[in-house]
Amino acid sequence: MEYNQSIIFVQFFSLIAVSCAIAWTLLACLLRIAPKASWCFAATNICTLIGIMLYTQRTEAINYLYWFVADMTILVGFALVRWGCQHLFKQPLSYRFDLILLATTALLMLLVPPSLTYAVYLVIVMSITAATFITFSGIDNFRAVKKHLPLHYAALINVPFFTIGLLFIIRAVVLLLFPDELANISAADKLNSSLVMWSYIILLLLTNLVLFGNALTRLVYKVARLANKDQLTGLWNRHSLLNKLEEVDALWLRNGLAYSLMVLDLDHFKRINDTYGHLAGDMVLKNTADILQQSLRKIDFVCRYGGEEFLIILPLTNKKEAQIVAEKVQQKINENTVLWQKTHINTTLSIGYATCKTHLSIEQLLQLADDAMYLAKSKGRNTICSMDSMEESTAAIITKQS
Repeated sequence: MEYNQSIIFVQFFSLIAVSCAIAWTLLACLLRIAPKASWCFAATNICTLIGIMLYTQRTEAINYLYWFVADMTILVGFALVRWGCQHLFKQPLSYRFDLILLATTALLMLLVPPSLTYAVYLVIVMSITAATFITFSGIDNFRAVKKHLPLHYAALINVPFFTIGLLFIIRAVVLLLFPDELANISAADKLNSSLVMWSYIILLLLTNLVLFGNALTRLVYKVARLANKDQLTGLWNRHSLLNKLEEVDALWLRNGLAYSLMVLDLDHFKRINDTYGHLAGDMVLKNTADILQQSLRKIDFVCRYGGEEFLIILPLTNKKEAQIVAEKVQQKINENTVLWQKTHINTTLSIGYATCKTHLSIEQLLQLADDAMYLAKSKGRNTICSMDSMEESTAAIITKQS
């Protein structure tokens, strides 16, 4: 009966692991959804399956295949989980640390013959390494997911990782304190317990569900991000501007944290397109976007506002500070040239800005910054202007209409 249970378990476990591996392979090859991460997760399922199949064949005899290779294969699978999560969320890769940990574990295991005589030592070493990989995977995953989901959802999603890590830690501690419990743990390893068998299956399913959920979360976030990004320059687009404006305006109204808006327009951009072609114009736009991003703080919000217009939201910035930022950006643009087919293209900006006031709505502040930019153009371009009230914008509106 026990033998039949083990056979049924291995078959069922194999079905789940192979199905998940195929699903991840399809995601990598056909759908091209996070291909590097998907390949890692596919390999994880295969490694886990091979390790479990070898695990169940252990006897009292010395056998490197059923002991050393089985343990190391499972540990490689755990390392692949971590690497896959790091690829999925564009996190720094931990190859060096993980490979050193795997090599150290292998050396520690090879210090003794792989047999039941030294099983306590081998199981403790394997369990500590497995707990390290799985726990770090959970931590990496939690840090990444909480950027896209509420904190409690991020914690809930990573419960399988931390549960598996905790089980390995408990196993290591129990054997360290009570070596005589090896017989019970060995019985579990040989899958003589229905509870243990179903635990393996459920944890495998939950882990893959978490990984699939992570891939879906990343895909949805990427699609949403693309919808809010300008495809040419990589800056935020006009659609995303309103959400950010409402956010900083709410901080201003609630906490008195001032902000400024800045509208920038490339001077004589039509002449660049007509003279050098639209590809040259695209390069000028991308170059300008790069300079703007390099010149500003991380909290500043830069978007492509129109054809050759850019808009910058400057949180925690009053009028005097906005003038300093405008001068800095103007200087950077003036010092830069775009090389196009051995020709240097010089560019300048007309810059207008406005700073929030209690009597101004978001729409009025946008209009003031836009009118200030047109005033800068009317003064000969490559100029910086500001506006503080709707009355000041009258002259700029007349200039714009003329």
